[in-house]
Amino acid sequence: MNPFINPFVSLPFVKDLVLNTNRIDRLNSKQLEHYRDKAFRKMISYAYTVPLYKKKYRDAGINPSDIRGIKDISKIPFVTRSEIRENFPDDIVPPNFDKKKGYVICTGGTTGKYCCSGGSEPVCVYTDLPSLLKAVVAGFREERFFGLNWRKTRFANIGNYNPYKFDEVFGKSFMSSLTSLFSLNNYLSLHASDKTHEILEKLEAFKPDIIVSYPAIYQDLSYLKRKGLGKNIKPRLLLAGGQLLDEFTRSYVEDTFGCRLLNVYGSCESGANIAFECPEGGWHIHSDFFHLEVVDKNLNVVSPGERGRLVLTKLWGNGTPLIRYTGMEDWIALGNGKKCKCGLKSPILDRALEGRVMSNIILPDGRVYPPSKFLFLTSVLKEEKAFYVRKFQVIQKKIDEIEIHLMIDKELKKQGDSFEKLAKKIRNVYIKETGPGVDITVKEVEKIEDDPNSGKPAPLVLTKVNMDEACKFRNH
Repeated sequence: MNPFINPFVSLPFVKDLVLNTNRIDRLNSKQLEHYRDKAFRKMISYAYTVPLYKKKYRDAGINPSDIRGIKDISKIPFVTRSEIRENFPDDIVPPNFDKKKGYVICTGGTTGKYCCSGGSEPVCVYTDLPSLLKAVVAGFREERFFGLNWRKTRFANIGNYNPYKFDEVFGKSFMSSLTSLFSLNNYLSLHASDKTHEILEKLEAFKPDIIVSYPAIYQDLSYLKRKGLGKNIKPRLLLAGGQLLDEFTRSYVEDTFGCRLLNVYGSCESGANIAFECPEGGWHIHSDFFHLEVVDKNLNVVSPGERGRLVLTKLWGNGTPLIRYTGMEDWIALGNGKKCKCGLKSPILDRALEGRVMSNIILPDGRVYPPSKFLFLTSVLKEEKAFYVRKFQVIQKKIDEIEIHLMIDKELKKQGDSFEKLAKKIRNVYIKETGPGVDITVKEVEKIEDDPNSGKPAPLVLTKVNMDEACKFRNH
């Protein structure tokens, strides 16, 4: 039976859409604080029924009645990625949670343990349909901001539809149920793993207004458009998530498609977008859905504006609760309360997502660079308008050896400097930033392989350095 026929499912969903899509703008600061405190207390009570959390809270001497609001969050112990993984499946949900009616969502990742960052093995969590419906409210909020209409705007999502990935679970649960009630001919779902030519052909036939995908997919599509294909693909807006979006790729894609490319920030564990970027460059947090903290390497909370590692707390949802969850492994910085020029009242991030902790580059002198801060080549590529560079990747092969790979299209590169001149400019920038003790090589390559473990396109920054060795340099 279609779950939307059940009024206990459909009525709360409709109520959420009507009342809560604009909740952040509708409530004043005091009302929003009251809402967040109430939601937080509810989640703590719920977590106390989950074996993993119940044991942690008992060991810490915490009872749900001790928590009056988010101001008490420091009393609560952190939960790690490995704890969620090691307690799957039975101890990360309440005993009465019906796993047969729930859904398992798994992250991508690679194997290996890192002394500085914890670990990056995949983790799986549970959710259910009511939780997925709650997540839709955040999505509708973004659509409303961008002036979109879910019944009329033509949406194309080029995502990861492998088993247990969020796109696949959402499509099977929410979208399939909605299809039996409404015509959704204005929605197109495509696999990011399909051949780019095939994706382009389907997009051209569909003529989307909005495309959602990975930055690397936009790179590939832009390359084909610059070769003269996909002339009828003229979207109004492009949204990118799941990977770091660098400024060169943004300028390359925007120049190709003639529209804005903006970020959305979420994860499999979060179950919804945590934040989204507006045209003014502000990363707006769905603060009624999430509470964000930023901590240093010793898990001490840092001040607004100071970069650190994200700690995520979900203020909604059934299945696996995430309260003070350190497993996101992303570098961010919170804002200091300053409002965005776009007019939205939601809090904003001070700095955009700067990449994953596990992708940090640690140099021989102990300096640590998050991925976004090590993309020095993008300034050169953007300045030179080197749109003939199809893809690039920065690889730390050894603690003192960096290789930069560039995929060059010979046909598009009809004018401008030679590869040797471009490579020299890039090499000089890295020598200046890293110092003479690091060997820098810039190479032209035929292909940059996708990540076989996560199912995502290749990361822009990759380190092959043993993290135990790297941490020794960091701690010198």
